[in-house]
Amino acid sequence: MIDSANKKQLKREKKYRDSIKARHLLRSWYDTALGQSLFEAEKRELEAVLPNLFGYHLLQLSEHHSSSYLSKTPIRHQIISDVCPVSDAHDCKLDMQMNAHNLAIASDSVDVVLLPHTLDVDMYPQQVLRETDRVLVPEGRAIILNFNPWSSWGLRHVSNVFRGQPPYSLHFFTPTRIKDWLTLLGWEIETVKTFFFQLPVSNPALLNKLGFCDALGAKLWPAFGSVYLIVARKQVSTLTPVRPRWFLRRRSRVAPGFIETRNDNRSKF
Repeated sequence: MIDSANKKQLKREKKYRDSIKARHLLRSWYDTALGQSLFEAEKRELEAVLPNLFGYHLLQLSEHHSSSYLSKTPIRHQIISDVCPVSDAHDCKLDMQMNAHNLAIASDSVDVVLLPHTLDVDMYPQQVLRETDRVLVPEGRAIILNFNPWSSWGLRHVSNVFRGQPPYSLHFFTPTRIKDWLTLLGWEIETVKTFFFQLPVSNPALLNKLGFCDALGAKLWPAFGSVYLIVARKQVSTLTPVRPRWFLRRRSRVAPGFIETRNDNRSKF
């Protein structure tokens, strides 16, 4: 008979295997025509943000494409980290291999953290944000790319017909939920933007014919892009100096048990 502790352990192991499988499937999906189009759109959005962020160290958590998102950043020291399946370990070209929810990085040491769909694939997305908060320097930035459930891709996500197919089988968190998590950590939300309004079709010929959807969607329904980008700044609460109370109230020198009476024969002016 399996006790509750073993059940929890088996459940954690299953979640970990599912997370690894999701990462592997997402890497394969980015090689498709639709995945290539999404990558180019994400890269354009990041190229508008990264040149304005400075520092010494940049950390990217999750790697889904052979090309880099980081071609336009002025930060020279870049670390790309992810967890590779054992079968793909020889093909992984990563600087570090570690879980995003358990980073082997010193606290307050990274200037910018990029999370491209990291929260979509990790088994502990809230812990990923806590670890991001820990490793970032004060006033450091986090850049988050997530799939948007309020989109045509979200409709396909909730459809049981397409369960198990990436990226529709991943977590689809609403921008509001991510902003709530960041607010609880004391972060300031600087940018929230949705983009890539292309329909989730895999056929390259049909994808080319529907190319107008991206421009049309940006004008007519800008909140319903398939992907959203959030830029958040780590705020550090400042201490408010409090003046010490050097003087205490003067205690009455009346002896215990002695009742002090008011002198009613005071002079009146």
